[in-house]
Amino acid sequence: MIFIFIAFILLLLGIYDVFGDNKELKEKILKMIVLFLIFFLGTRGFLGWDWYFYYPSFMEGTYVYEKGYMLYTQLIRSIFKNYIFYQILTTTIDFIALYYIFKKYCKYPILAFAIFFSIQGLHIEVELLRNIKAIILFLFSLRYIEEKKIIPFLLLNLIGIYFHTSAIIFLPMYFILNYKYKDKVILGLFLLGSIYYLLDLKIFLSVFNLNLYFLPKILNDKILSYNQVIPKDLIRGFNSFYIERLVIFILAYKYENNLILKNSAYIWIGIFLFTSELSIVSLRIGILFVYSSWLILTRGIEKVHRKDILLIIIFILCLGRIYKSLTFPGNIINYKYENIFFNKLDYERREKELIEGKKFLKDSHGKELLIQY
Repeated sequence: MIFIFIAFILLLLGIYDVFGDNKELKEKILKMIVLFLIFFLGTRGFLGWDWYFYYPSFMEGTYVYEKGYMLYTQLIRSIFKNYIFYQILTTTIDFIALYYIFKKYCKYPILAFAIFFSIQGLHIEVELLRNIKAIILFLFSLRYIEEKKIIPFLLLNLIGIYFHTSAIIFLPMYFILNYKYKDKVILGLFLLGSIYYLLDLKIFLSVFNLNLYFLPKILNDKILSYNQVIPKDLIRGFNSFYIERLVIFILAYKYENNLILKNSAYIWIGIFLFTSELSIVSLRIGILFVYSSWLILTRGIEKVHRKDILLIIIFILCLGRIYKSLTFPGNIINYKYENIFFNKLDYERREKELIEGKKFLKDSHGKELLIQY
């Protein structure tokens, strides 16, 4: 599959980023990667799952989302009412922003893009058109946590909330991320979460399966609907997903000196260990902190003595991750890459394929598991 091939090439270039000495060549490669990803994803056809909602939302306003996102799309539509133009423009904005973010936080930004592409980044860019804007705005606001400037921090994240309401979770991070927690407490919570995950305990799920008559009907109905998209055979335990979190935890705990990024990783890992049984509930919060995996893994290479061993681990984790995410039955159907320069956009055919892919939801909720794991 083309996505796995691209991930492989990006990872090879990431290895050169670590061991290569030619800074000018590495900067050229980095900019070429950004341009390639803009072209590759900006000119994609109807890829993934959520184009089915975003396409009519952009063209006709059929589906209404947060006011900030709707204003954003209306502005682009007023310039040129063409969905591919919209994709190219919004993808360009995202990748230019990521270019500056990775350059700011990482000595090896090429490797950062490789990890981003493999660990949820591809799917976020394709499926979560609103979330990615909120995440990027939050990443730009991190400097204001360090500088203790709450006003610009709030302004950026209030804009993010207008793109996706889940970004409201970012607001208290101003007080949470820059705090030095005791190492014993962090280690204890990680061990507790590991036991909870490895033993596949499902305490929260058991609670949600109760008749929550005391809750408002709208909230109770929401919880029940979320339960319906949790795969019945979702088995947690010692697997590649846990190993990935274990590696990132060790890097954050032992090597990371940026307190904000360190705590971001702890939150991302904690959400996974304690709430992954809830699938979509875990996803909606956890995905907001996935940036920590891109940055901690990349920055870890700067700190460890045996860079070669960590690169091998990253290589295996990334290729395993993107392969796993793209081989859910529904995703095999819906992640067939087409490009507008080589393929004709066929809405009706893709709609039929999307319906076909949804038949596999009883086995695994394609999109949600795609970006959760």
